[in-house]
Amino acid sequence: MFGRVLRLGLAIDWVRVLPILACTALAAALPVGVPVLLGRIIDAALRGAGLFELLPLLGLVVALAVAAALAEVLANTLGARVGYGLSWQLARRLYGQLLRMPLLSYATINPGVLNSRLTNDMRMVDPLFTAVPLATVHGWVGLAAVGIALALINPWFLAAFALVPLALMAVRFAEGRINATIKDSYEINAAVASQIESTTSGDAVSLVRQARATGAEEHRFAELADKSVALAARMDNWRAVISAAYRLCFDLITVLFLGIGVLLASAGQISIGSVVSALFFVGLVRQPLGEVVGQRYPMIRAGMGLDRVEAVLQSENTGLPTVVAAARAPGPAPSAEVLAFDSVSYTYPGRDAVAVRTLSDVASASSGMTGFLAGISLTRLNEAAGVDGQDQPSRFLNDISFSVRRGETVAIAGHSGSGKSTIISLACGSIRPSSGRIRVEGVDASELAEEDVWRSVSLVSQDVYLRDATLRDNLSYGVGDATDDRLTDALHQAGLGELLRQLPDGLGTMVGQRGKRFSGGERQRVAIARAVLRDRPLLILDEATSHLDAEREEGILDAIDTIAANRAVLVVAHRASAIERADRVVMIEHGSVVEHGTHAELIAASGRYAAMHRASATS
Repeated sequence: MFGRVLRLGLAIDWVRVLPILACTALAAALPVGVPVLLGRIIDAALRGAGLFELLPLLGLVVALAVAAALAEVLANTLGARVGYGLSWQLARRLYGQLLRMPLLSYATINPGVLNSRLTNDMRMVDPLFTAVPLATVHGWVGLAAVGIALALINPWFLAAFALVPLALMAVRFAEGRINATIKDSYEINAAVASQIESTTSGDAVSLVRQARATGAEEHRFAELADKSVALAARMDNWRAVISAAYRLCFDLITVLFLGIGVLLASAGQISIGSVVSALFFVGLVRQPLGEVVGQRYPMIRAGMGLDRVEAVLQSENTGLPTVVAAARAPGPAPSAEVLAFDSVSYTYPGRDAVAVRTLSDVASASSGMTGFLAGISLTRLNEAAGVDGQDQPSRFLNDISFSVRRGETVAIAGHSGSGKSTIISLACGSIRPSSGRIRVEGVDASELAEEDVWRSVSLVSQDVYLRDATLRDNLSYGVGDATDDRLTDALHQAGLGELLRQLPDGLGTMVGQRGKRFSGGERQRVAIARAVLRDRPLLILDEATSHLDAEREEGILDAIDTIAANRAVLVVAHRASAIERADRVVMIEHGSVVEHGTHAELIAASGRYAAMHRASATS
């Protein structure tokens, strides 16, 4: 297990570790001197020594006890800081790996499982860096010190410890039964958590009641509870066996020590004080042996957590360098074409190509995906898997070409499922074309990391994600130098000046989880204000007004027109009102361009765009 920890490649400061090991060894070895000194004190007292003669030995006993206690406290204090530091170093690496997954991978992952890796599993791994190493060193050094001391008194005392392997065999057998039960208990706990999660949210409770399934869900939960009770009772029974075997072993060792001591003392081979010392050693060996044996369960439990952490760290779909922005030399002068698609095709990967072992769970994934991410999540990945379940790719976009120039607005129109969300994902660098080329400000996007692409792109989505923080924090996120004046000006440009004046805490107002204190239109305007602050040359509008009524939609579109004057704007929308303002329209069907031109030209052509426009107007 410690070899696995070393292979993690963590930065271990051995200059700090060695004093911890030394203090731990001293804390284990120094108490061994106490029984030896007590035996000498007893022998001296039996020879008629007075209290004053014994004071030096008594003082030495006190000094050893105090020194051992101080060494143990110091070892634990220093060890905790180093151990938890290593644990959090691993957590930081895990967090960084998870942040660098492809966005498609998130579509296969239950957010609760993702959170569990960084919390529950990391807490399971903690003992490998803290308690287990110290207890192991303390235990083995203590056993070695006791063995040496007993051998010096008389080697026959070591024979009594022949009972220890027998006791350990019983302990190992019981531990095997416990370990076989642990996995089942984790599965039951996961089933209970899934049952609770799937039946106790507001929408879930409504569904249960509509289906008149309250009794059935209670019965299912009761079955899980009965299984959990049976497993817990079984584990406690085997733990009782371990405790009884361990206690019986040392009771028998005590009897043997006493018998051996009496025989040796009566034969004149050892003194009465040595017999007493040996009996003290029975109690003294119990703690280090318990530490050595008792680390098996924490190590097994930590190993389970480490298995899941290592699976993430070793996955080819985590920690991707293509995600994070890199320092780049100044490029060529900005191109007039801010975004250009040249014969771009895209093939959705099968789920296995983006899944992360121990994290991906299609059945309950994607609950946190919104906007264009929701459009590319499970549907396409499942289609890519094929009807027979084989992990085969599926072609979705075919030979797409268009461009957006600075000061120009281009609309991508099409029915649901035609490929509009995939085009947005490609434009943002979140996925890469299977063939063809995408240029962002004249630079081939294949040469850029995803965050490099985002230097040029601002996105206003249909579902605006706001953090549970202040309005100021939400606006300035990622814009470190934004002053309150800049934030206020951006809100005014987005049409939120009146709302800002009404907020009692102004920019310090908490927006609530996912911005629930604001209406849908207000959240959209906050997203527009973000785009103003980020001041990037390409503005992408992803169904930005789809949730609004006609009056609010016109207000949002007017605000967008205000900030779009000197930017390239890519609009993806169903509604005719959002498309009609575009300079050019690209009509997509089944992943291919079927028409392109101005709104008036396409209406006059009476083709597919005109048909979709008529259907939208009458709906």
